[in-house]
Amino acid sequence: MKRTGLGWIMGIILLTGTWGLPAWAEEAAGQETSPVMGEVVVTASREKEAVAKVPASITVVDAGQIQRSNAKNVPELLAESGLHVSDITGNQRSYTVDLRGFGESAPTNLLVMVDGRRINQADLSGTDWTLIPLERIERIEVLTGTRGAVLYGDNATGGAVNIITKEGQGLGGDVTAAYGSYETFDYSAGVGGAAGMTAFNLTATYQESDGYRDNSATRAKSAGGTVKLDPSDIVSLNFSGGYQQDKARLPGAILQSDFATGTDREESLHPNDFADTEDYYGKAGLELFFLTDDAFRLDLGYRNRDVDQYASFSEGWFSGDTSIETLSASPRLTFQESFGEVSNRLIFGADFGKTEEEIANTSMFFGDSSFGQYNFEKKSVGYFALDDLGVTRQLTLSGGYRHERAWFSFDTPETIRLDEDAATAGINYALGRAKVYVNYGKSFRYPLFDEMFDFFNSQPSGVLQPQSSHDLEVGTQFDIVDNLTFGFNIFHLDTEDEIFYNPVSFTNENLDGDTLRDGFEVKLNYLRNGWSAGAGYTYTSAEIEGGQYDNSKIPNVPENKAVANLGYAFDMGLFVGLDAIYTGTRYLVSDFNNVSVKQEDYTLVNAKLKYDWRWLTLFANLNNIFDKTYASYGGLNFAGVPGYYPSPEFNLLAGVSARFGGK
Repeated sequence: MKRTGLGWIMGIILLTGTWGLPAWAEEAAGQETSPVMGEVVVTASREKEAVAKVPASITVVDAGQIQRSNAKNVPELLAESGLHVSDITGNQRSYTVDLRGFGESAPTNLLVMVDGRRINQADLSGTDWTLIPLERIERIEVLTGTRGAVLYGDNATGGAVNIITKEGQGLGGDVTAAYGSYETFDYSAGVGGAAGMTAFNLTATYQESDGYRDNSATRAKSAGGTVKLDPSDIVSLNFSGGYQQDKARLPGAILQSDFATGTDREESLHPNDFADTEDYYGKAGLELFFLTDDAFRLDLGYRNRDVDQYASFSEGWFSGDTSIETLSASPRLTFQESFGEVSNRLIFGADFGKTEEEIANTSMFFGDSSFGQYNFEKKSVGYFALDDLGVTRQLTLSGGYRHERAWFSFDTPETIRLDEDAATAGINYALGRAKVYVNYGKSFRYPLFDEMFDFFNSQPSGVLQPQSSHDLEVGTQFDIVDNLTFGFNIFHLDTEDEIFYNPVSFTNENLDGDTLRDGFEVKLNYLRNGWSAGAGYTYTSAEIEGGQYDNSKIPNVPENKAVANLGYAFDMGLFVGLDAIYTGTRYLVSDFNNVSVKQEDYTLVNAKLKYDWRWLTLFANLNNIFDKTYASYGGLNFAGVPGYYPSPEFNLLAGVSARFGGK
């Protein structure tokens, strides 16, 4: 009998649906209630709405949390929020960010956006998390579950992350300079302002570092900004864009057998590996407001990304030059009407996309060399509708549907067409300082260029099917006392035809069994009178049912993940904070048979010191303060030998920021 996990989930809906509500029932009966979870987010519906009205778990990392955090980039912020994050190269240039337990394929099952514009690539290069530096970010929204698949389409199997960039306010700016371990230099400058109908924000950054390991030096620079124009009450225009150049050396893995012969964890056995990236992108948006609360919106996006890289391994090497150009257009209409306590918001729209990739590469595998020049193209169009019906001021019913079609071509007369659907249905009940929700969704993921094309035979493989997932999530969120928020959710995710890299056949395939992911999340957050504190725990069981890997656990998915933070801001302007991240044991990447050693668990503790004095801020980030020896990423090579990517030991970054004006 197939295990679905639905029984034990549905069995505690009653518990999550009543826990916390009675404490405010008496208060709500005598007065009109307004949820304190009123923080506005846009990811959950592509429109502004309060967290309390969304039938899903949403994590918001705001500007205050970014300032208090020890993180140096977006993945480290997400790790502090409870996601499983692996720094593959150990030099903050290549990350795997996992939501809902996808392991090696996590980058293709988490949709990542900047201001609503997707930055997932159509190939296996994954998400470039360095594209948006922290200096440009206003907040980050993490939406779990498959609701995002209806709104945005492909890749939102585990959830969606939307990075919201800053808009200008009072005229002002800042400059920052920092120095740290491994000869690391960080510089940034920003200016922003608003006057009349115009608001703008511009930033520039530069970083260079020798890195923790040999051959792990990096040099990166970026510039970007946003401009918003409001010529009238019914018209709004916005423009954003940026440029990034990144040169990174890649130290590669160290095999367990290499450690046995005396190789040091700071060494690199791949002294020639590198990846050079140049990326520029832009987005233009139009908003037209009509009638009372109705609106038409249109977003246009462009991106061009060039990567030159070389990678070596025991069985050969790869050298390639890749260029990807992406165009997108997303029109949508929003209709909002209220009739007494009943309200309704209907959103429907479309997403049009076109991606072209040019590849020139040479490679050597097991003594066989190859050279190829390829041109790939993907066109897609998706239509969606989402309706949120407020039956009462507390009860909201949500439902949505999306149909998407994609065409793939690979320099051959044949065009591959794939059609997929996504759906969502949810119930959300908000009462006083609490909400309870149930949400069901269906999502999909198309194969990527690299997965659909056989580079050895220079032709499409023609065997991969899109994967599809069914997700059920039940959760609650409420204030235990003032300023102490508790969140709890249970999830079940059932995926068919999951796309993975088979280490036995050396090809990308659909799993011949289903993958079942069950688990729960618990979160506590407190912010009051200078104190900031939080804790979270995630349990994830990710298992294959049926087929050649029946009863095997998904590699690189820890069952246990925990985070905690504590900080205090003194009246004198001094902030002192600590955060801890625990990652449990997990099978190594590619170990689908679960026969190799497990990767060890580890706990990282970091500290933050920050002092604000007039227009200056002094700060020090102390990372891995207990000097833990660990590797956040590891896997099996072609021969089944474990290999690891050692992570940095204790390291420090300290600097000063100067502010001027009202930014």
